[in-house]
Amino acid sequence: MKRCPTCSRVYDDLSLKFCFDDGTELVNKLPETTTPPTLVMPAPAESQPTIEGFTPPPPPTPPATTVSAFKSKRQRNLIVWILIIGLGLPFIAGVAGGAWMIFHRRALVHHLVLEVDPTAPDRGAAVRQTVNVIDSRLNALGLANYEVRPEGDPADGRIVVNLPATDDPERVKKVISTWGKLELVHVVSPPSPGLVQTYSTKEEAAASFTSFGGTETTYRVLPYSDREDISSPEPKKWVVVRSPAIVTGSDLRDAAAVNRTGRGDDYQITFTLKASGAEKFGIWTGTHINEYLGVVLNDEVKSIPYIKSQIHDQGEISGRFSRQSAEDLALVLRAGALPVPVKFVEETMSK
Repeated sequence: MKRCPTCSRVYDDLSLKFCFDDGTELVNKLPETTTPPTLVMPAPAESQPTIEGFTPPPPPTPPATTVSAFKSKRQRNLIVWILIIGLGLPFIAGVAGGAWMIFHRRALVHHLVLEVDPTAPDRGAAVRQTVNVIDSRLNALGLANYEVRPEGDPADGRIVVNLPATDDPERVKKVISTWGKLELVHVVSPPSPGLVQTYSTKEEAAASFTSFGGTETTYRVLPYSDREDISSPEPKKWVVVRSPAIVTGSDLRDAAAVNRTGRGDDYQITFTLKASGAEKFGIWTGTHINEYLGVVLNDEVKSIPYIKSQIHDQGEISGRFSRQSAEDLALVLRAGALPVPVKFVEETMSK
């Protein structure tokens, strides 16, 4: 059987090729098929949701600027607190320290008046320098409360020192007034192993260098004592030294009391020199082997060793000192020498 695809007319004659109605070319008719069932629309879904079918939306992400602003604010607050604490603690500590000083400040009851040497070429400058040196010495002694100042015009040459009550006021006075002048000098004498040349009187020593044309600008006569505490106030020996000194206390870097024998009255003071002093000392000792060197303190020779080998930056004052006198002398040397000698002219105590 054939069928017209246009009008769907069916022809039994298989020899026909065209539809009689519309002339469309016929096609073979397919076998009959079961009529498809009517399409049934699904029932409307129930409105009740299920857990599996619902996923809650994620919470909204807060803007990044909000978080940054919050952190920034916290950081600013933290910095402010750090500044407050950093600046406030020193202030609080200062207030507390000041209050403690006010309530625990010891009264100044010991009053001293010193006078610098009248022969000083510039008494005003000498007074100001002496005030600074005494201040350094008292500070090194550990005194917490004292006063050092010129009395009136510095050119008058007087200095006022007000002190709290101390256990040993005489020791403090000695530390204040000790000249502290240190020199390393060449002693005029035959070299070692010969004994060092000494003289019984100052006049005899002076005559020894004037006999060969020496003058007081190139030579000096100094007393010599090998003990710090001698029974007689007058030295027993005199020596002649060359002038100027090889090095002085201005070249000193440090000083300390030492005891190598264990005896209580046999302390020495060791010292070291600054680079400039060490260079001068090294050159001199290197060219004066076996000659005598004088260690001079306050214009008095304390020891006379001979040079065994070149020495650069160290020396020793071996005068058989007591422990306290050695420690006080080392303190004086570290604090610096007074520019000129001083003396006490007035001393009072108040309640």
